Amino acid sequence: MARLGVRQLVRGADIGILTITIVLVLFGLAALYSFSLNGAGDHSLLTRQALFAAAGLAIGFIAMRFDYRSLAAVHWILYGLALVVLLAVLFFGETVRGTTGWFSFGFIQIQPVELVKVVMAVVLAKFLTDRADRIGEWQTIALSGLLMLVPAGLVMAQPDLGSAAVLVGMWIGVMIVLPVPRRKLAMIFVALLGVAAIAWLFFLQPYQHDRILNFLTPTRDPLGTGYNVRQAVTAIGSGGWFGRGLGLGTQSQLNFLPERQTDFIFATVGEELGFVGAASLLTLFGLFFWRLGRLVSQARDSFGLLITVGLTTMFFLHVFINIGMNLGIFPVTGLPLPFLSYGGSSLLASLLAVGLLEGIIVRQHTSPL
Repeated sequence: MARLGVRQLVRGADIGILTITIVLVLFGLAALYSFSLNGAGDHSLLTRQALFAAAGLAIGFIAMRFDYRSLAAVHWILYGLALVVLLAVLFFGETVRGTTGWFSFGFIQIQPVELVKVVMAVVLAKFLTDRADRIGEWQTIALSGLLMLVPAGLVMAQPDLGSAAVLVGMWIGVMIVLPVPRRKLAMIFVALLGVAAIAWLFFLQPYQHDRILNFLTPTRDPLGTGYNVRQAVTAIGSGGWFGRGLGLGTQSQLNFLPERQTDFIFATVGEELGFVGAASLLTLFGLFFWRLGRLVSQARDSFGLLITVGLTTMFFLHVFINIGMNLGIFPVTGLPLPFLSYGGSSLLASLLAVGLLEGIIVRQHTSPL
């Protein structure tokens, strides 16, 4: 009966995406387990993350069986709730490492922007689907951009540069796949450069300036604001071909590597599992995006297509920027590595997004559109 129940649960789903997702989650749990081998209190990280993983998988399976098309009727409600939550966290949220982006509920902290990213993929998809016959018009482009810039601005106010960049990037990703004239896309790019210049002058905090300057000039402050990246690159390089072994990494286990369980968990994997482990992780993400790319190419309705593009862009930017900052080729932004970085909000949002994507696959295989 249990076997039949599982088969019914995953009927019509992409087993490849499901399998890769679960393996990535296990990869993250293994990295957190390694911290408990040499630290008396670090086992709590593993326990909490395992609980969030179980809850996230349950939410993902529920989303898989949910008809995603029902979200179209409530997209403005979802948008309003997203803005309310982002406003509320500015006034009542807890500040962690200079960012006021968390609600604290006892021993649990929730970062609402992670869930807002998933919501915005749905909202933007519905907005543009309703205007399919006017996609190339400046009014549609401007309104869709404003739709995304409002929550992105609230996120910048926290300030959370990385998540704001992901929200804007999701909008750009959707614009690229739509029949928007390339000349207009070029003008959008120029306008975004202007926005970035204004943000640099008036909105970015001093520590964010330092992160970008350290990226442009790696030797600028190796023992100060550039310390994190330097230690991450050292950790990855010290792993060699096969790594030092779980719990045996000197940079990560002896606390030379800051934020080893969140921002720099890829460096932890590189040190303890070596080139083989890091390459295996990159291969898993590559297969994950390949499967999502197939979903984009096979989408049968514009609403499902644009949700898929938005969420795929979200995942890609997280992976690309996080691993890039571990390798020293991107500024440190605080973006988590999906499925691996410690943090309940990121894990829940990532598994919800996978469930939503699987729900699109299931509906397109089992019902007419």
